[in-house]
Amino acid sequence: MKTTLPDPPSLDDLASTAVRLGRELERTAHAVCAGGNTGDFGIVARTLRRIGEREAFEVRDDASLQALRGILEADLRSEIVGQERRFIETHYDADGQHGEIRDCPIYSERGQELLLVRDTLSRFMAARDATLERIAAERAVLRLLRA
Repeated sequence: MKTTLPDPPSLDDLASTAVRLGRELERTAHAVCAGGNTGDFGIVARTLRRIGEREAFEVRDDASLQALRGILEADLRSEIVGQERRFIETHYDADGQHGEIRDCPIYSERGQELLLVRDTLSRFMAARDATLERIAAERAVLRLLRA
């Protein structure tokens, strides 16, 4: 039996996804006023302004994006309004469902919106990293071919 692997996304597809997610990130973070204090809000606003203007691959934004991740996590911690115990499935086999009971935070309405922003940031970072890695790989192949 012959197994065919799906074609990997093109560089254009990767870059388009990163730019689209960057614009979505800027829009959703702005709507929820991400950044708990004035200093954090300034970092968030400057970084997201560039990303929202389709500048998703600026190297100078690497540290700002990591700071944004930390700011969102701190913002999320301040939006926890309680905890509840939930069954979390860890795997499923012939014997049925297996899992464990975990204490999970309950977030305010703003916290729920921040969770969506955090998810968008993670997807943006993954698309951005995949694009930059593909570009680096193509440059490396070109260098090998010239040698």
